[in-house]
Amino acid sequence: MKRTLTLSIACAAVPALTAQTIVQTGFSFQPDSISVTVGQEITITLNSPHTATEVDEATWNANGNTPNGGFDFGAGTHTLTLTVPGTYYYVCVPHAGMGMKGRIVVEPGTGMAEQEAAPWLPTFPNPASNEVRIPSAVAGQLFTLTDAQGRVVLRQTTTGADRVDITTLPTGSYSARLSDATNKVVGRARIAVVR
Repeated sequence: MKRTLTLSIACAAVPALTAQTIVQTGFSFQPDSISVTVGQEITITLNSPHTATEVDEATWNANGNTPNGGFDFGAGTHTLTLTVPGTYYYVCVPHAGMGMKGRIVVEPGTGMAEQEAAPWLPTFPNPASNEVRIPSAVAGQLFTLTDAQGRVVLRQTTTGADRVDITTLPTGSYSARLSDATNKVVGRARIAVVR
């Protein structure tokens, strides 16, 4: 059975899913930023006259609408599977000047099998401002935070039920991953940093 869930940018940690959904609502994409693993399916639903058209980062930052030759979807429901890690930027061509845009961060991994095998990682508080606690961590695991641009911004080897200092991180949404000594992902979460 296929499960989908629409996530908001500042959502709490949720269980790993086999697919994620982006829905056009008015003049915005909901959510406007998601993180997926290589090979994870994304469902995109749009109404006319809206598009989800891939652009480069400079065009995205300038609220431009010049396609870069990547994905380009019009009205309807579409499936997108990205196989190269990195950050993908997209806009609604007719409404890019109004800031109708989104971002997909694709993290390295083995794809959907890894997503299904990586359970929800309990972290608290979430949102957080000074520290994040990981009560299920055991000594020798690797805790990694990745920002919305796909950059690893924090990497820490755990010593047990850890507290992770996040005071130097800017406000935003981050992907958290806990890996064992063999680099197998044992938990994933989304963490919102607020000030």
